[in-house]
Amino acid sequence: VNTSNHNQQEAHLSEVYPTLPFKPIAGRGLYLETAEGRHILDLYGGHAVATLGYGHPRLSSAIAEQAEQLFFQSNAVRLDIRDEAANSLAAFAPEPLSRVFFVNSGAEANENALRIALKSTGRKKIIAVEHGFHGRTAGAAAVTWGAKESWYGFPHDPFEVAFVPRNNINALNTMVDRDSAALIVEPVQGVAGAFNFEPEFLNAARAACDDSGALLILDEVQTGVGRLGAPFGADLYGLSADILTTAKALGGGFPCGAVLMRHELAKDLGPGDLGTTFGGGPLACAVIKTIIETILNENLLQSVQKISTRI
Repeated sequence: VNTSNHNQQEAHLSEVYPTLPFKPIAGRGLYLETAEGRHILDLYGGHAVATLGYGHPRLSSAIAEQAEQLFFQSNAVRLDIRDEAANSLAAFAPEPLSRVFFVNSGAEANENALRIALKSTGRKKIIAVEHGFHGRTAGAAAVTWGAKESWYGFPHDPFEVAFVPRNNINALNTMVDRDSAALIVEPVQGVAGAFNFEPEFLNAARAACDDSGALLILDEVQTGVGRLGAPFGADLYGLSADILTTAKALGGGFPCGAVLMRHELAKDLGPGDLGTTFGGGPLACAVIKTIIETILNENLLQSVQKISTRI
């Protein structure tokens, strides 16, 4: 029998994460605090999540107020806070992304983005980019580079997948063809080591999709919600996406995500085509609305731009 909470935690948790050599008990602003009194500057940002740092009063108040008013209700009913969050996110996002589907994570967002692309085009092939990472669920793992050789790869891809080499425009133009439902790409590859594409490659991606009728999916799970000094990487690079996914920084630590899409794609969706129990819950929507408002009210995009000139 384990006699300490620490030992019980070690015994009952599945040990699937490599961990850093400290245990935080609190977070204040940019710093994590340990029981020993250490204050650790969190440049990791809680895995690209802590948009407003730790303990931001606006975010804490928004969660408390929404929890007191309505803790949860499903998508079977309309909620003002859900409409407000969707409107805020659509206004924050680049055109022509005017429709929102809320989910719980980045992988779920990408899974649904791929589903939308396959359904709307009637095609069966997705083009991804070498070294990209899009998640560990079946569809997201299928378009993740190297997933077949790792533990989160599934025995069979749920659709045809081909990977284009990074910054290879000739290969891009050849591979994105009229059998392709979509090209999915991160504006900056995160897991691959903050790899920046040449702008010409991203522009060619848009052109290749236009020529072939494929959809351009921008995976902005790591790059979105101000992390590049713009609302999204699409804004920074002047890209027009058909579908855009976001999570991580969108919730500032609260689990949530979203798929943004063109109105024409949303019109093709009906009851039962997409679904989630917790996506778009009242707490998540209160958080999303507050995150966007705080970024704008506190000029955080300008702050990122200023700091980026020094690092």
